[in-house]
Amino acid sequence: MVWKKLLSGMKMKLEQELKNKTIIIATHEYATGPSHALENYLSKLAGKLLFIGHPFIFAKDKRSYFKFYKNSILVEKKYFPAFLTNQIVSSIKDAILSIYWVIKKGKFDIYIGVDGLNATIGVLLKKMGLAKKVVFYTIDFVPDRFKNKLLNWLYHLLDKIAVERSDKVWNLSPVMVAEREKRGMNKEFRKKQIVVPVGTESGISRMPFKKIKRYHVGHMGHLIKKQGIQLVIEAIPYIIKQIPNFHFDVIGGGEYEEDLQKLAYKLGVLKYVTFYGFVENHQEVERMLSTCAIGVAPYVNSEDNYVRYTDPGKVKAYLAAGLPVVITKVPLAAYEIEKNECGIAIKYDKTEFAEAIIKLLTNKDLLIKFRKNSLKMAKKYTWNNIFDKAIKETIS
Repeated sequence: MVWKKLLSGMKMKLEQELKNKTIIIATHEYATGPSHALENYLSKLAGKLLFIGHPFIFAKDKRSYFKFYKNSILVEKKYFPAFLTNQIVSSIKDAILSIYWVIKKGKFDIYIGVDGLNATIGVLLKKMGLAKKVVFYTIDFVPDRFKNKLLNWLYHLLDKIAVERSDKVWNLSPVMVAEREKRGMNKEFRKKQIVVPVGTESGISRMPFKKIKRYHVGHMGHLIKKQGIQLVIEAIPYIIKQIPNFHFDVIGGGEYEEDLQKLAYKLGVLKYVTFYGFVENHQEVERMLSTCAIGVAPYVNSEDNYVRYTDPGKVKAYLAAGLPVVITKVPLAAYEIEKNECGIAIKYDKTEFAEAIIKLLTNKDLLIKFRKNSLKMAKKYTWNNIFDKAIKETIS
């Protein structure tokens, strides 16, 4: 009881501090992610919030835009009508737009740049006297991010500048610190870097166990080879020998979708797979997930797989929906899933994958136990809890 009162008091104090703060979030985007969760969190608490979004060139709507909130109310939203098809030129346009929009809105207390380029722009704005404190929010760090050597060098140069000159660095995973130091980053910058993992949505709909599609397994996300969806399809012939009602729901689209369909056809298991394609409404994605029995994250175990260095969002989405997770031992999250008994961590192997799925789907008591544990872990990682801690460390 005393602890609850203490936590409530700390929360109220943080909210009071944020009411007097003016904050900027600048991000590149494709779909909803951590930057949008942060927008949702701060738009309700900050005195003023300027959210600047720059879609990648492969996004459906490529227009840059800003949203301006005052005292939790969206008072202005504007789009920049032109867009460019070259990512480098487009990024230059994004930088100029961000600076222009900030100048138009005046001085801010905190600038949060999501990725190295946006954070470096924040460093420049601080030198111009338009931002008092700069936060580098790192949601993407990969040693070999681009095949083009010049682009890869530039990517890491911006990351280095952002880490060294920002006031605080938010990393999705502790692996990012170690990887930066492997590339020559001075250890003195460790103290300003904190772990701000991907959170879970607290308002997600959760299906009662008796109403779920009992033998359906779900996957959400962009369909590329590194996501490992092919492993699930390759394992289906083994699974259906023991679970004839098994079905795989693939939620999301991408360049690898056609290859996956061809693989399912070749193996004679196409009728056991439904490809839903890209689903624009994230709430609908959550609803579809909640009807499944298990969520899968079969990442390919390769050195260039970005999930090695980050915190995959799909895993938290599964937990929030109450789904146990079958995951390959590629991201750090796999070991936490295993430790908290909310799923099974495996090697990238179709036999191991099939055995894990069969174990969970044929043992009702174990499945229910793991589903309860998933919800328990999800509560620990709500976005509110994560951002409360991160903001408190940043403004203190």
